[in-house]
Amino acid sequence: MFVFAQIGEMKRLHYKMVTVSGEKGCVEGVISDKTAKHWRATLGQCYDVNCIHYRGSIKLPFCCEITGYSCNEYI
Repeated sequence: MFVFAQIGEMKRLHYKMVTVSGEKGCVEGVISDKTAKHWRATLGQCYDVNCIHYRGSIKLPFCCEITGYSCNEYI
């Protein structure tokens, strides 16, 4: 299980571009590089790709808190 592999690893902010109900968006969270690779996430934050309209956050059990933003355009 990759979730338990995060224990003790350095965690950094990563983001991933998503589309929800036809709306372009981005989700970000503080996760390990190993988990980011598993989820195909990129090091950085949603702000880096012009996604700044806060849409909410959710706590993923045994992982982290993920925050979502909507975007005007992908970069």
